[in-house]
Amino acid sequence: MTPFSLRTARLVLDQPTLADADDIARYCADPVFEHYLTTPWPYTRDDAVGFVEGYVADGWAENREWTWAVRESDAGPLLGVIGVRVPWGMVGYWLGAEHRGRGLMPEALHAVVDAVFARTDIDEVLWECVLGNVASMRVARKCGFRYTGVQPGQVRGHDGEASASWTGALGRQDDRSVKSGWPAEA
Repeated sequence: MTPFSLRTARLVLDQPTLADADDIARYCADPVFEHYLTTPWPYTRDDAVGFVEGYVADGWAENREWTWAVRESDAGPLLGVIGVRVPWGMVGYWLGAEHRGRGLMPEALHAVVDAVFARTDIDEVLWECVLGNVASMRVARKCGFRYTGVQPGQVRGHDGEASASWTGALGRQDDRSVKSGWPAEA
């Protein structure tokens, strides 16, 4: 798949580049990443370079994962990353600590969901996060995902095991309104 960019009212989603490696390394060194994400720990600049040159590039080339940098302008710095594992429609995302709480990730997630439904035959976009990752859960809820419960995660943790995860789904025909039934933390 040839990488493509997405635009929203406030954001540009494009491909992470080597120029983003320092920001990726800095953001991914946040201790919340060790607990809630599957990124290497401790996270280094070499991990960021490998992410951009290997994981991101290979994911696009093999049409298995579309990964975007989240920016506020074409030449703007990286604020975070969002992606979708194309074969099964699983989304994942993160923002650097100083960019959280501004409503950026729900906006980015709406654009990614729209792109998945427009460019694939996937009928349902999936979401999961490790129990306790309330910020991720709130983003999915705001975007109209319906809560599907606590299950072993499909995305494996650092130890290769499935983590207990909150899960959700958003179907192609679903409206994007906030659904009831989410845990109280949402």
